[in-house]
Amino acid sequence: MTTITLRVKAPPGFAIDGSPLKPATLASMPFATIEHLALRAGDETVAVSDLFDVSRTEAATDSEQAPTLIIEGDARWLIRLGAGMEAGTLHVHGAVGDYAGAQMRGGLLAIDGDAGEFTACEMRGGRLTVSGNCGAFAASARAGEMEGMTGGTLAIGGNAGERLADRMRRGLVLVGGDCADYAASRLVAGTICVAGRVGAHYGYGMRRGTLLLNTAPATLPTTFVDGGRGFDVFWSLFVRSLANEMAPFSRLAPHRLPRRYAGDVAVDGRGEILIPV
Repeated sequence: MTTITLRVKAPPGFAIDGSPLKPATLASMPFATIEHLALRAGDETVAVSDLFDVSRTEAATDSEQAPTLIIEGDARWLIRLGAGMEAGTLHVHGAVGDYAGAQMRGGLLAIDGDAGEFTACEMRGGRLTVSGNCGAFAASARAGEMEGMTGGTLAIGGNAGERLADRMRRGLVLVGGDCADYAASRLVAGTICVAGRVGAHYGYGMRRGTLLLNTAPATLPTTFVDGGRGFDVFWSLFVRSLANEMAPFSRLAPHRLPRRYAGDVAVDGRGEILIPV
């Protein structure tokens, strides 16, 4: 197994496109090529070795395991890290910038810190974990695009910004903290679970999908109505699937049905908001 480690030297003072830094891509390169790999910075380019101290290890065992890329240090200036990633493990010991995991298709991207705006936007597969907070538009669509996240899992340990999962169509989003306004706005399908509080206008324009609110909100949107009962089997399976995902959701009881609300009826929506009791 190949492990490549990039240690941040010093912040460059401007944004750098980190999308070429993919585990499988770098593992196939000679060491010197990695050091001289050019990263975009606006109209200019910067070599990897100008930004990082580079090291590489080859494990004699487990040679068939997917390659690993480790980035050590605060890299808030690094945008689009993990964008389009398809395989391998990318582990960041620090914070990253906007568009982390954008259009990601596979593998694991783990961020031990905060992430910027548009994290996991238009994500297609794989798993992305953020131990800290995320900016606005996580798991959503970019301006002009019709679909947000369509697969994979996004797990946010802290808080999420506005428009979480806007236009999301498929996949799973977990938030251990609070969400700002318009969570699950224009949701087409998929599952969103929020352990903390949600801001105003959650579920706005929701068409299908599930929004689980582990903390009861102060008010319910007026365009959601009582969703009735009769979903015992679904709830039991749903709770079991969440048990190992994030600690706040492992305490949900399979035998204790939540309150269920259907909507957004203003758009003829058939989504659901679940609030454990």
